[in-house]
Amino acid sequence: MPLTCTSSPVSDPPVWLASWRSLAPAYERRSRQMASECALRQELIFCLLGGHGVSFELARSATDVVLALSPFDRRWPPEVLASTLRSELGAPKFDPRRRDGTLRRYRYPCRKAELITAAVDWSHRVGPMTESLAAIGCEHERRNWLCSCPGLGPKSASWLLRNTGYAEDLAILDVHVLRAMREAGRLDDQHLPRDYLAIERRFLEWCEELGASAAAFDLFLWEWQRGDVGASSL
Repeated sequence: MPLTCTSSPVSDPPVWLASWRSLAPAYERRSRQMASECALRQELIFCLLGGHGVSFELARSATDVVLALSPFDRRWPPEVLASTLRSELGAPKFDPRRRDGTLRRYRYPCRKAELITAAVDWSHRVGPMTESLAAIGCEHERRNWLCSCPGLGPKSASWLLRNTGYAEDLAILDVHVLRAMREAGRLDDQHLPRDYLAIERRFLEWCEELGASAAAFDLFLWEWQRGDVGASSL
């Protein structure tokens, strides 16, 4: 079902805007640190395992399990890697633990095993991602290039670029951004994924008014809504 984005009048600025103004320099510095090839590959796995109802904690736990297999090692035959990933992701071994203390299962072991195997094959074919991304000057073109990787769409590609310092002016239109835009009265009657680019433009216009890069402001909003603003931003 598409997500409907409807604006509502806001009489007062959101309470977090004052915190953003004081913490903006720290978030701008964090968002501009470009990642290494190893970190890019790790983030690729994390982005493939996240989203679609998978919590951050579950995605991070699953990423740790997958990375422990060294999936980018060229000695893995694709069919063996896919089978191993299905087995690992299908086992109850992931955080966060349930209320009874047991570990969780990952929600989509078969589908994500296929996507990760295909993404690994893609990375071998295109060569070092750092070189390809550095050779592309336009952030939107970087995103378009990343979308050629199996399993990545505009949101996940923007997410990867933001998290690795390769984009400052792309929006990750996830729940945290949409919630903030609603609180600030920045949304009209629009739908995702159909109106992704239109909503992104609205978010970028807002960032321009604030004098903020989209990457830094996005990161702040995400950490604010998780209750992580403070220690991690200083």
